[in-house]
Amino acid sequence: MLISRIGNRKLSVLCERVGVAFDVGHDPYRIFAREAGDGHSLYGRHMKSVASMVEKGSSLSEAVAAQGNYFPQNFVRLVEVGEKTGRLEKVLDRMGTYYKDLAELQDEFKSSITWPLIQLVLGLLVVSALIYVPATMSGENSDMADLLGIGLTGGRGLAIFWGIVAAIAAAIATIWLLMRNGRLGFISSFAKRVPVLGKALLAFDEATFVQSLSLAIESGIDAWNAIGLSFRSSPSAVFKAKAEQAQQAIRQGREMHAVLRETGLFCPETIEAVQLGEESGRLSETLDKHYRFLRMKVRFAMTALTHLASSLVWIVVASLLIMTIFRIFNRYLSVGQRMVDQMYPIPQ
Repeated sequence: MLISRIGNRKLSVLCERVGVAFDVGHDPYRIFAREAGDGHSLYGRHMKSVASMVEKGSSLSEAVAAQGNYFPQNFVRLVEVGEKTGRLEKVLDRMGTYYKDLAELQDEFKSSITWPLIQLVLGLLVVSALIYVPATMSGENSDMADLLGIGLTGGRGLAIFWGIVAAIAAAIATIWLLMRNGRLGFISSFAKRVPVLGKALLAFDEATFVQSLSLAIESGIDAWNAIGLSFRSSPSAVFKAKAEQAQQAIRQGREMHAVLRETGLFCPETIEAVQLGEESGRLSETLDKHYRFLRMKVRFAMTALTHLASSLVWIVVASLLIMTIFRIFNRYLSVGQRMVDQMYPIPQ
């Protein structure tokens, strides 16, 4: 299936429920068996599988790891760390907050592109009207019917146009679903090189990385494992590619802020926050506070992205309208010229 990963909001709620259940001493099998419900949904089947494995003696980390791509990598790794350090309840509580924040960031992004999408639909309706209406008014004059000059007129042209739109929308949805499940990373890498769009996407990835690093360090993971996990847990292939290099540098005794600076992916404020956290010995707390600043940065980037998308949509629509006006004007000039020629023929 294309949709094979648990959503951030649902994972946040799961972390909160399981954390509370563990804190009061409930059996892990009972917890996940209850989450499974009737076991018919995708979520229910995975919860049932986790419960079954735990009942047979597997650890919780082994059970969630066996679910393949359903759970994010950093969730699996941090559950394992929580079990080994005896801090699973606290880790689950922090992960509940972490995935809730991720879900809110995603909701903010979706709300930011809602208006451009509405504008796009309005633009498509304008194009549809320019394809269909002239054909009903021009009768057999096919030349006057094709105002856009793209060879699509009347009901048949409108059906072809919306068929093309539907095919493009289906292709975009398929690509998005594949990227959501960790595939087609090269598309994300290319998008981050596009002005404005790349800045917005990198801001989101940077905020996600900082929150993940804060959670990993607070959970008791050593620095080189924490930084590698944080890079690999990012949805961005650009960040994932830096994981091994960053881990090796930390193993060699390099300071974390220097390693992050060399990647070229982080803003100066993030580098300064990491350096301050290292020097004070309160890295996790410092990163957690810095994350609030990054959330504001993400909002500003999304606002810029919204304005860019709105501008592009209306540039396309305005271009079509201007082109149509000029085509109509030129055709009326041609008609006028023919009438003049008929009324005042040039002597041979």
